[in-house]
Amino acid sequence: MLNILTEPVIRVHTGKGVIMASLPEVYAALMADDVTAFPGLRPYPRHSWHAFLVQLGAMAMHRDGASAPPDDAGAWANLIRGLTPDWADDEPWQLVVDDITKPAFMQPPAQSAGKLPEYKNTVATPDDLDMLVTSKNHDLKSAVIADASADDWLFALVSLQTMEGFGGAGNYGISRMNGGLGSRPAFSLTPSTRPGAHVRRDIVALLEHHSSLLSNSGHTLLWTLPWDGTGAEALTLNRLAPLYIEVCRRVRMRSAQDGRLYAIRTSSKAARVNAKTSNGITDDPWTPIDLRDKKKGDKALSLSRGGFTYRRITTYLDTSEFRWPPLMELTPDERRLSKPMQLVARAMVRGQGKTEGYHERVIPLRAGAIRIQELGFIAKERVYDVNAVQNILRRSIATFAARGDSGNISPDCLQTASPWVNQLNEIVDTHFFDDLQFELGQDDRAMQDSIRNDWRRDFLLPKARRILDDATDSLPCPAMLRYEARANARGLFEGRIRNDGRLADVFAPQGADDD
Repeated sequence: MLNILTEPVIRVHTGKGVIMASLPEVYAALMADDVTAFPGLRPYPRHSWHAFLVQLGAMAMHRDGASAPPDDAGAWANLIRGLTPDWADDEPWQLVVDDITKPAFMQPPAQSAGKLPEYKNTVATPDDLDMLVTSKNHDLKSAVIADASADDWLFALVSLQTMEGFGGAGNYGISRMNGGLGSRPAFSLTPSTRPGAHVRRDIVALLEHHSSLLSNSGHTLLWTLPWDGTGAEALTLNRLAPLYIEVCRRVRMRSAQDGRLYAIRTSSKAARVNAKTSNGITDDPWTPIDLRDKKKGDKALSLSRGGFTYRRITTYLDTSEFRWPPLMELTPDERRLSKPMQLVARAMVRGQGKTEGYHERVIPLRAGAIRIQELGFIAKERVYDVNAVQNILRRSIATFAARGDSGNISPDCLQTASPWVNQLNEIVDTHFFDDLQFELGQDDRAMQDSIRNDWRRDFLLPKARRILDDATDSLPCPAMLRYEARANARGLFEGRIRNDGRLADVFAPQGADDD
């Protein structure tokens, strides 16, 4: 029932409006770059759906020996069916299969029909099924999609089975993250954030330039394998194809008499994939590898609260601290053509029993300036500049808080300065990667130094001065001491700027325009 290979169950927004499409028709529309959005797809499962399409498409093409993505829905249907030749009735592609011993889409079969009574928990809405933890019902209301469409359930299944973490006893998470409270982040380059351009680029990049990830050996679609949730059934990574699409929960879809879909689920005694010692390193082509812990070893990146700040992105670009995922590397054709690209970073941050936000950042990269390693180096140097200015700014504001006495700065004075100092991070973050590409695009070192100094003089220091002025205007100080405290704070700032080793070459006039 509801065969996604043959029935138009997926809502797709195209240049002609919203249409209903089967999965092969979705692929055809994506390859034509005719898809602007999927109306049923909320932001946080955006990567799970993208990764599913890329992994499935790349594995299907590789198995068939196809050299280029087809633009015909019929060809895509044949390619996808090639991954499930043992199921003549397309059971792995049906949303509802009543026989629990047969697979359904993203729903592993049981070893026997006698396991059906174990599925005691009923899930009435798709947003109560997927991986978003909304126990406090604050940021995003839970269980609100009462009149759900088939694709609402489809997206929820993909999100649950490929992105979920540990959810308490009997609810194990996916293998492609470092720990049950981790995340499955995504970093890749793309010529466009339009869904089709991004999917096509990642498929082609895997096929042409990362063929080691397309081995024919090992299981590919884990929902086609029987699973009763026992430890003896746990799969090891060496039994899986590198681009395997996993499942982590035992769940089955059902259709009520009125046609409304719902799910039933149960727990398991062990994780589907035994990958605890892998630290999330599973050949996921989107996940950076953290190299910083020399004692415990390498591990997959887990994004923490706060998201993709310019400082974090700068750290991730440092090849001495992180190994980039394959899809964040330019292909030979992309290097040769030297066209603009975009760096896309996505992740859902998972906390202890809660969700700490979906984060996404897109960084446009100008043609001729797509040298990721050099981008990381320049970004790191500019972060050092910001740090130097922030340290001086903190001391200056703390001096004002100490009523102008720089020799009597208490911890409370430094604490008072912190919120003001943090404002500089927020200001810098807005245009950080745009600004540094002017420097990156220059081959002449003298010109690079000149551009860096312009940024310090015309942007960084004026913004810091404006924050200092705002702080000294706003913070409490006895009226009889305010003038002297403000003068001492500003004098300390200007003096240290000129004596700092990183900033001494920058002449910043007092009347610089802060805007």
